[in-house]
Amino acid sequence: MIPVTGQGHHDLLIEPAAAAPRFDLRPVTRRIIYVGGYEALSVLFTVFVLNGLLGHGGGQATLTAVLLSTTATIWNYAWNTLFERAERRFGWAGRGVLVRLGHAFGYEGGVLVFTVPLVAFMLGVSLLDALAIEASLLVFFLVFTYVYSWAFDKVVGLPESAR
Repeated sequence: MIPVTGQGHHDLLIEPAAAAPRFDLRPVTRRIIYVGGYEALSVLFTVFVLNGLLGHGGGQATLTAVLLSTTATIWNYAWNTLFERAERRFGWAGRGVLVRLGHAFGYEGGVLVFTVPLVAFMLGVSLLDALAIEASLLVFFLVFTYVYSWAFDKVVGLPESAR
């Protein structure tokens, strides 16, 4: 990482100039692959937490995890589309720490809006209990979103909007 010197206030650190992408994917294809991998891993983790740690039945935990994943998938695609549009509009180059944190917090905040009522309904708990369940998952997924996005960009390369 190279410290930013007079290149804008949007980030503390900026990654070195991006080389050509490792895979030349169209934006839609890139987002589909990103979201598919993210949500597959998310379902596995959510089933483990709901079933193994919180004691909700296997079928109930699995159905809830799949519905949460479906909701999150739709939001994930929409959020990444909006985020890449913002990168182009504001001329952000690279994806340093603050940009990645903004991406992760924006995604997870949007997910909460959609999933708290879903968890309350599916698990038969109050909205407050659903918020507690989702908040505990949020801690994991904030870290997971940051790491997954970083790893994905390292393997696939940055999208055109961040180069």
